[in-house]
Amino acid sequence: MRPVTNRAMNDAMWQEHTTGTPAIIGRREQIYVHAAQLFCTRGFAATSMANIADAVGITKAGLYHFVASKEELLFTLMSFSMERLEEDVVAPARMIADPVERLTAIVRGHLQSVMQVTTPVGNPLTIVLEETGALSPDKAALIKARKAAYSVFVRDTLDDIKAAGQLADVDTRMATSAIMGIILWLARWHRPDGPMAVADIVDNLSGIALRGVLKTGDR
Repeated sequence: MRPVTNRAMNDAMWQEHTTGTPAIIGRREQIYVHAAQLFCTRGFAATSMANIADAVGITKAGLYHFVASKEELLFTLMSFSMERLEEDVVAPARMIADPVERLTAIVRGHLQSVMQVTTPVGNPLTIVLEETGALSPDKAALIKARKAAYSVFVRDTLDDIKAAGQLADVDTRMATSAIMGIILWLARWHRPDGPMAVADIVDNLSGIALRGVLKTGDR
């Protein structure tokens, strides 16, 4: 199965749901979009290749022309999701020396990244990352390692803040989990037609996350 790697094309895959503007994408990209949403609404195990083919409007045999297996499709979606996170959030944040500024960039960047892809079921690219149990051990290990590396990056940033005397009286491991919870839950409830603008959501949630871990005066 040929992986999707072109970011411009990939962002276009979700354009219609996120902006309301019809997107011109190929059959393979349609498969990714519909499969991701089905994995979120039905669960990976309960979604069949026939379900995906029906959603796209092709035969099951036609679907196998584009994808090798349901697991490979899931792995490709997960890999793309991690690629977005690493390129859009982690790479820019690593360039920031001040740990408080770095944490702020991580939180705000991740919130913004989550809301760049929005469908009637939330952000399926973020939600499908919970399905690592459906992957073969080798593929699951690859995704888990990338997720763990991100968590370590956030925790190391919190440890740097603690070393600078700017962290509230919190455990950095628990603080990491709490921050991730705030961000990742957004993927489930945010809708493009919701009452709050993206900027307002970022301001509110980042404020909640940062106030919970930083000493007063360092927020």
